[in-house]
Amino acid sequence: MPTRPGRGAGATRTVRGEAAALDVEAVTVRFGALTALSEVSLRAEPGTVHAVIGPNGAGKSTLFNVISGVYSASAGSVRLGGTTLTGLRPHRITALGVGRAFQNMAASPNESVEENIMLGRHLLTRSGFVSAGLKLPWAVREERLHRARVVEIAEFVGLGHVLHLPLGTLSYGDRKRVEVARALATEPRVLLLDEPVAGMNAEETRRMSEIVLAVRESLGITVLLVEHDMSMIMSVADRISVLDFGRLIADGTPAQIQNDPAVIAAYLGTTAGTDTGAASVRTTASSGHISAGPAHTTAPSQQ
Repeated sequence: MPTRPGRGAGATRTVRGEAAALDVEAVTVRFGALTALSEVSLRAEPGTVHAVIGPNGAGKSTLFNVISGVYSASAGSVRLGGTTLTGLRPHRITALGVGRAFQNMAASPNESVEENIMLGRHLLTRSGFVSAGLKLPWAVREERLHRARVVEIAEFVGLGHVLHLPLGTLSYGDRKRVEVARALATEPRVLLLDEPVAGMNAEETRRMSEIVLAVRESLGITVLLVEHDMSMIMSVADRISVLDFGRLIADGTPAQIQNDPAVIAAYLGTTAGTDTGAASVRTTASSGHISAGPAHTTAPSQQ
């Protein structure tokens, strides 16, 4: 993989225009008696990497599911630029410019890498099954353009040389990169990355971190990132929001979050604001993972 993904790959364009801000405003999500999110607000500025962290059960995956339309908010709203996403179906939200790479890869292992990335072009394809099946000239031209774009995106994430291989033959880290490529193939203005380096080794994590930075720097796409690997978060995030039991407890720069008393207490169960607690957060951040800690022995099941 090149040191800087995207150089010479021709992937430095989108079809939806400029990067957009993503605004989550006072979002509450209830499942019966359980409140999974309680009046959560955050703003991912255009062209930045905004991380959302928190122990297991904090509500991170629930937040992503609301943004992408999988769950409906009980209250509050989500906006992409000037467009309200609240209440829209997932495919409509994707069409408006929100791409999502899932933690559990939605992939076809027997299909080629190229075909898996092509799945992301579905909503951008105008020709139907009949015209494509009949290989009408305009449908053939459209498919050729989409496949050329898939090649560009594959090269951008460092997978141009394996496009012909069945997905199932790739390493775990490479399959995760295919998932990111599939999300990029939707031409998003905002990219949601759900634990992109979970289960990866150090080299795979380094490569994925480079891709995240290149998405911001080369493509100008706004990135909203959920991840437990704190060394990765600290190296790529411009801003971090922290959830704890469905509530937003902190929002700031990586340096601010690393020393925030509420974050220290949530993760480590220490006395908020102590020098020992702050030092512990710095240590765990540098080692790459923050534990759920004793404060979450009764955390609800939502991620």
